[in-house]
Amino acid sequence: MIHYWITIIKILVLRNFQSPVEAGQTIKRTFKVRFFDCDGLRVMTAWKYPVYMDFMRWELIGRSKLYNAIVKRGLAPTLGSQKIIYRKPLKLWTKFDVVLKTAGWDEKWIYHLHNFEQDGELKAIGITRALIWKRDVPGVLSEIMQEAGISQAKEPPLWVKELYANDAVIIYDNQPVTKI
Repeated sequence: MIHYWITIIKILVLRNFQSPVEAGQTIKRTFKVRFFDCDGLRVMTAWKYPVYMDFMRWELIGRSKLYNAIVKRGLAPTLGSQKIIYRKPLKLWTKFDVVLKTAGWDEKWIYHLHNFEQDGELKAIGITRALIWKRDVPGVLSEIMQEAGISQAKEPPLWVKELYANDAVIIYDNQPVTKI
């Protein structure tokens, strides 16, 4: 967890020295599979992929006008759900790229695609949806995006929205049973 917070602080400090990006722009960062990223078989373990996905979303916020629209207003970007498809392992000490693409957004959710690439080959893909909170109330995303310099909505592909279509059903059907 220490590495996580050091990296987030580093991202937010380095934002002042890096070129700005547009809020919906595709960004790419190279990482290295470190020793503590791996399981006993010397490949990156499944729980590390979401961490790198989080780093990329924070970098997009930090380097774009989303920083002022979200962080300086006291809003909180929050991950709503995610799906990761693993194709091939990332091995210890090898470099890999994470490419973050904004798939689109609606009034509540923003959807991202995170491609894990190595030597021109797709190793994994993560699809996320996130929202922006203020005091436990989701913000209107169109207003936030407009403040970040994007006036035209970008509808996510149908297949992305369908991934999350049944989330509410899954949550509400699995409520804890109360004793009578």
